[in-house]
Amino acid sequence: MPLIRPSCRGLIFRLTGFPRPGTFPRHSTLARFNSTTKTTTGSAQTATTAAKPNGSKAFWRSPAAVPRRPVFKFAGAAVALGTGAYLYNISDTFRHNVLAVQRVMVAGEAVVIVGADYKYTMDITNRGLKEGNPEDDAERARRMSALHTRSANRLREMLSKNGGIYIKLGQHLASLKYLLPDEWTTAMEPLQDRCTPSSLESIQALFMSDLGKPISSIFSSFDLEPIGVASLAQVHKATLLDGREVAVKIQHPALQEFSTIDIRTVGALTQAIAYVFPEFEFTWLSEEMQTSLPKELNFDFEAANAARVTANFDRARKEGSKSTIKVPDVIWSQKRVLVMEFMTGSRIDNLQYLREHNIKVSEVSNEMARTFSQMIYKDGFVHCDPHPGNLMIRPTPVASSSPRNFEIILLDHGLYRELTPEFRLDYAHLWTAIIASDEQEIKYRALKLGGTDAYQLFSSILTGRDWSVVQNAELSKKARGKDELVNLADGPGSIADIAGILAKVPRDLLLLFKTNDLLRALDEDLGADDGSQMRTFAVMGQYCAQAIYEAEKTTLQFSLTVSSKATRVSFLARTLSSWFKAYFSYLHTVISLDLFVWWIDVTQSDVLFHKFLVRLGSLLF
Repeated sequence: MPLIRPSCRGLIFRLTGFPRPGTFPRHSTLARFNSTTKTTTGSAQTATTAAKPNGSKAFWRSPAAVPRRPVFKFAGAAVALGTGAYLYNISDTFRHNVLAVQRVMVAGEAVVIVGADYKYTMDITNRGLKEGNPEDDAERARRMSALHTRSANRLREMLSKNGGIYIKLGQHLASLKYLLPDEWTTAMEPLQDRCTPSSLESIQALFMSDLGKPISSIFSSFDLEPIGVASLAQVHKATLLDGREVAVKIQHPALQEFSTIDIRTVGALTQAIAYVFPEFEFTWLSEEMQTSLPKELNFDFEAANAARVTANFDRARKEGSKSTIKVPDVIWSQKRVLVMEFMTGSRIDNLQYLREHNIKVSEVSNEMARTFSQMIYKDGFVHCDPHPGNLMIRPTPVASSSPRNFEIILLDHGLYRELTPEFRLDYAHLWTAIIASDEQEIKYRALKLGGTDAYQLFSSILTGRDWSVVQNAELSKKARGKDELVNLADGPGSIADIAGILAKVPRDLLLLFKTNDLLRALDEDLGADDGSQMRTFAVMGQYCAQAIYEAEKTTLQFSLTVSSKATRVSFLARTLSSWFKAYFSYLHTVISLDLFVWWIDVTQSDVLFHKFLVRLGSLLF
């Protein structure tokens, strides 16, 4: 009030014609000033009394001396606020800019607070704790766990508030179990399922803007309640005018408005994190989003991917490789609307559903390993988001080509990665070396494929297993237990070390890391037995052996075609010898792994034959 009263007083007098201040009595609260105070310097002198001819002092300050700037500031702010509110309601561009700035500020605030919290805790709070002291180490671990938890929760709240692409980012963070502490991945897991649906009004507006038709002119019925809601889209059950039941995937309408600014914001924030914490390199995360998200936001790409992966599995079936995979037929697509064949079933991790339909978890795990090995090593076209929300299962329908009593329905074909033949061959050699515990070959392939000489940590990231398991050739012979999980958590690779490796590896390999981790997580969600985990590596080893053999055979055939020595007996003999060597190496690997899988099945089933073999072994040895 002391700053406002003088301004208000002068304004009232000038606008209302109120009596001049000189007419007020001395004791008036409106005109009362300290008449005895004298000031000798600056503008303060003008703010005191003015001398009259008779020597008396005036009790009123001159209106010209009344400061008016606060009034103008207040009035200007009011006008700006009113104008902003008006423009927000009538101008889409203005509203978009306001909301975009708001989203950036919400994201920036959360990242700054989290960064400051980490900086303060690690540099100041933990400064007095001594390395090697058991009590101090325990206290440091407790503080870091609490820091991870509150930071992850704070960031998750920001991601949920902004929604859309930010939810997608949170889902990606939840899958980085090989990189982030458990507190972070656990905090982000709710974002896998808890997505807010878009309103029916916004969906109606999307159909009108994109298709020029209302929903009622395309479908004879349309369920208002979505059957699934993801970060980028939601799915409704509907019936076409010709009577076919379909699943309609509709992109959240708000994504188009903010997708560009959100992608740029994520990029800027990861750059800021890299600047403040140089040891943590996460720019690859935003770079991957900038590459993949624009394609995921265009459902025409998804329709093309679905058609291509269907053709790949159809070709594999014709070649004798049976598969349980089913991809819903795409009826038609637009950039933000995708209409597909409707299929019934349940999420693949619904254990009650599997029990009710007599579906064995071990067989589901084995088929998932075969499916993705086919994609990676043979087709070179890989679905890179196989979390349980994108996988359904159902009993085998009539006329199905599935070799099991179930079909796995593969959904959401927005995120695929195409692998070059050279990459697939190097990747197959890497896995073959890991399964065989060939340390020198692992070191060579890690440097060639991943650009790192930290091959032990690289192998642990790739396999999700402790280096000692890989080193002792126990990858396909020993399931991962609790002790190994502890070793992985306390292993030599820090977050900074892992982040440094991930910053170097090719983007294709990053997505394969994610795919491998999602498949391992699915096995854990299914409660797959120890044999299932070992079968996974055995199946993968067979596909790797086949990929290596096919590559060597192709090389030999090419040399026969182009070499001028192709007609010489010695050259033909060497070529034939090389082919026999490659073929028998492949045959040995496949047969030995087949026997290994058979032995696992016999052991797990605990049949009479297994008991007989165990008894016979104890008698002989």
